[in-house]
Amino acid sequence: MNIYAKLTLLCVALVVISSSVVYLVVNIELEHAFGQEAIQAMSTNSESIATTVQSTIDEIQSKLIWTLLAVILGSVILALIVANMFVKPILTITKAAEAIAGGNLETEIPVNSKDELGKLAENLNRASKSLITRLSEQRKLNETLEIQKGEIENQKLKIEEVNNQISDSIVYAQRIQKSILPELNVISKLVKDAFVIYKPKDVVSGDFFWFERVRQGRNEYMIMACADCTGHGVPGAIMSIMGSNQLTNIVYYQNYLDPVKILARLDKVIKFELQRDENDQKHRRDGMEIGICVINLDDLTMEFAGVGIPLYLIKNGSDDLETYKSPKMMVGGIEGDEKEVSEQLEKQIIQLEEGDKIFLSSDGYQDQFGGENDKKFMSKNFKKLIETSSKKPMSELQNRLEEEFESWRGSTPQTDDVLVMGVEI
Repeated sequence: MNIYAKLTLLCVALVVISSSVVYLVVNIELEHAFGQEAIQAMSTNSESIATTVQSTIDEIQSKLIWTLLAVILGSVILALIVANMFVKPILTITKAAEAIAGGNLETEIPVNSKDELGKLAENLNRASKSLITRLSEQRKLNETLEIQKGEIENQKLKIEEVNNQISDSIVYAQRIQKSILPELNVISKLVKDAFVIYKPKDVVSGDFFWFERVRQGRNEYMIMACADCTGHGVPGAIMSIMGSNQLTNIVYYQNYLDPVKILARLDKVIKFELQRDENDQKHRRDGMEIGICVINLDDLTMEFAGVGIPLYLIKNGSDDLETYKSPKMMVGGIEGDEKEVSEQLEKQIIQLEEGDKIFLSSDGYQDQFGGENDKKFMSKNFKKLIETSSKKPMSELQNRLEEEFESWRGSTPQTDDVLVMGVEI
C-alpha cells in the first residue's frame, strides 16, 4: 500500500471514529433524558419539565465537551503516530540527502518500509553506492590520464626538439642551396638584361638555375640551364644540389659544350649516383627536367637541347613567341647508355640577334591553381602573358609575371616550386 492510501485511510478512520463517538454519546444522553420513564415523570409534574430539560441540556453539553476533548487528544496522539510513521522518515531521508550532497557518500539511509519512502531510501542508497563506484573509477581514470599527460608532454618535448633540429637542418640546407645558385650579376655582365623568378614551394626547392661563362679557344660561351627536379622540399633540394654540382663538373672540368652531350653525360652521372640500373622501373621517373642553352657570345649562335623544359624565344621587333619543344623525358631515367641517350635527344641551333629575348621555365608557374574556378594557369596563358609584355624592359616584365602569379594564386597554397628565367641578348 502506498503512502497516499495510508494517509487517506487514517483521515477517514479519524473522521469515522470521531463522528461515531459523538453520535453515541449524544444518542445515549438523549435516550436517558427523554425515555418513557423520564417523560412520565415530567408529565406528573409539569412544573419540573423546564428544569429537567435545562438540566439535561447542560449535562449533554458537558459530556460533549469532554468527548470533544477526548477526540482532540486522540487526534493529537494519532498525529504523533502519523508523524512517527511518515514525517520522521522524511526528515531522516532529507538529512541523509543533505549529507550526500555535502560529499559524504558513505551515508546509509535505514529502510523501514516498502512504501514510497522505503523505495526512496533504497534508491538514494543505490545512487550513493553508484556514485562511490563511479568516483573511484573516475579517480583511476584521472590517474591514468595524468600518467598519459606526462608521457604526452615528454613526447611533445621530444617532438619539438626533433622539429627544431629538422627546422635548423632545413634552414642550413637552404643556405647550402642558395650558395650553389649563381649570382644574377654573373649573367648580367654578359647580356643586355636578365631576370630570375625563383619561388620555392617550401623552404628549399627542387628547381634550380645555373650559369657558366666558358672560354674555348678564341671563342667565349655563356651556358645557362633551368632545371626542375623530381619532387620538392628536401628530396628535390638534394637532387638539385647534385644536378648543379654535376653540371659544373661536366662543363667546367670535362669541357663539354654541346648541350646534347651535356644532357647525356648528366643522365649517366645521375644514374650512377642513384645506383640505378636498366631494370629499375620503379624509380625511372626520378631525376630532373632540364633545358640548356649554349650561346656563342662572338657570333650569337645558340644551341638548345632539353628534356621536359621548352625554350621560348621572342625575336627583336616581333610580338610572336616561338616555342622550341623538348621531349618528355627525365634526365636520370632515359633508357640506354650515354651514346644511346645522345641519339634520342635533339639539338636546336638558333641564330640570335641583339634585342632577342629568351625564356626558360619549369612547370610550376603554369601548374599553379587559382583564379575564380581554382584551375591551373596553363602554358598558353603563360606564353600569352610573355607576348603581351615583350616590349617592356625585362625588369617590368619580371614584375608583371610576379604580380600575375600572385593575383592568380590568391589564397590558394603554392602548388609547386616556381622558376622562370629571362635573358635579353
